[in-house]
Amino acid sequence: MFDRESQFRALFHPGAVAFIGASNKPRKWGSIILNNMVVGGYSGRIYPVNPAEAEIQGFKAYAGIVDIPEIPDLAVIVVPPAAVPGAVDACCAKGVKAGVVITAGFAEVGPDGAKLQEEMVRKARLGGMILVGPNCNGIMRPPANLYIAMPPVFPPPGKLAVVAQSGNVATSIARRIMKAGFGCSCFISSGNEADLHCEDYFSFLADDPETEVILSYVEGFRDGRRFFDKVREVSKKKPVVMLKSGSTEAGAKAAASHTASLAGSDLAFEGVCAQAGVIRAMDMDEMVTIATGIIGQPLPRGKRIGIVTAGGGWGVLAADACVKMGLDVANLPDDTLAELDSFLPAWWNRGNPVDLVAGLKQEDLGTSLEVLLRCPVIDGVIVLGIMPALPFEPMPRVLTQEYIDRRIASMIKVIVEIYDQFTEMARRYGKPVIVSSEMPFSVGDFESRLSIALGGRGCACYPAPEDAALVMAGLHRYARYVHGDDMRG
Repeated sequence: MFDRESQFRALFHPGAVAFIGASNKPRKWGSIILNNMVVGGYSGRIYPVNPAEAEIQGFKAYAGIVDIPEIPDLAVIVVPPAAVPGAVDACCAKGVKAGVVITAGFAEVGPDGAKLQEEMVRKARLGGMILVGPNCNGIMRPPANLYIAMPPVFPPPGKLAVVAQSGNVATSIARRIMKAGFGCSCFISSGNEADLHCEDYFSFLADDPETEVILSYVEGFRDGRRFFDKVREVSKKKPVVMLKSGSTEAGAKAAASHTASLAGSDLAFEGVCAQAGVIRAMDMDEMVTIATGIIGQPLPRGKRIGIVTAGGGWGVLAADACVKMGLDVANLPDDTLAELDSFLPAWWNRGNPVDLVAGLKQEDLGTSLEVLLRCPVIDGVIVLGIMPALPFEPMPRVLTQEYIDRRIASMIKVIVEIYDQFTEMARRYGKPVIVSSEMPFSVGDFESRLSIALGGRGCACYPAPEDAALVMAGLHRYARYVHGDDMRG
């Protein structure tokens, strides 16, 4: 019986990597991926394998893996399809525990490719080697500075893991994560999943201390029952946010030719999500919105939502979105209304959403939030608009670059402090707080700098009230699976 823990350690924390098919030719994958690996800061030992070269990108090259002076933990395989089974065989003979097969041209192209793929897997399993791919974009493990992937994308370390059957979708998800200011614990382009399937990666990530949320794009399943059993167990430990394609006839046909996946019934998949605690997203933006929003948040004990808004219209939009997503906009009890009466303007709406009616008292937003968090009929709070909590400074008639730089820095500092207060309140009361707001200063690179500052603290600010409702609905769906009968409503 092979040690799966040591195999995955070799895959994601290799001390030495054999690169079979490494190249000096700039436009070849064997050159691009090797270069990305070096640029990414990998500090282990690299052994290029190519019998036609003596040196590749500054590294001594070897004619075969048998010639490498130590046993590499991981092999990256970028050779023509017909040569892959032989390369896997040589790796197994050497004692390599894990491999990433970038090469395409297997089951996705037809019966001949499928036979080649079966031979590759048979050899790997006999030799105790796990394989990612084939027909994949690569893997990344940012906490280990391991970037073995085709695109020149280098997400920083973070708490979000990406597992996708499509390499370009995996990259698109990673880019969105980076744009939101967050980082990745792991990036896996799983390709045809000839050996390791998405649920195998889920099982690894469920016990991975670097990972808090798993994001997954799937086109189909090799073994639907096994997937269901595995993901149901994983969801008890960590949230899984999943996007599935192939819901139409055209999409299913495309999936079969892309990664040889059997897409299956969309209705059946929806049932799997409900029974296994999977949070389903309908597109990549939804997926990243939900995943970044639920990091670090307490799980709600019910679906009763409070809303604090700096403007009435946003409150209406959020209320509509909450109800459409299965949440309740709670009626506030008399004692909560009385407490809000004690500091809000006399003309406030006396209901939920709590409309601050453009009040200019800086402390009202935070105080209103805390009142709702204390309220026994509220399970989570959406905050719409952080501008009332910011210090007021009239805009100068002429915007100099010096003023813009100073204002951006000061605003980011204050907003981060406000988020820290909100985060502390959420943890103290054990209820999630999700924030959506327009920005108070929309010049220069303010928004991107704010995203990086907040994302580095595990926080997000969403551009629309519907986004906040989406995150809260995802939290509620996951909480129902985790808490079960303990849920209210």
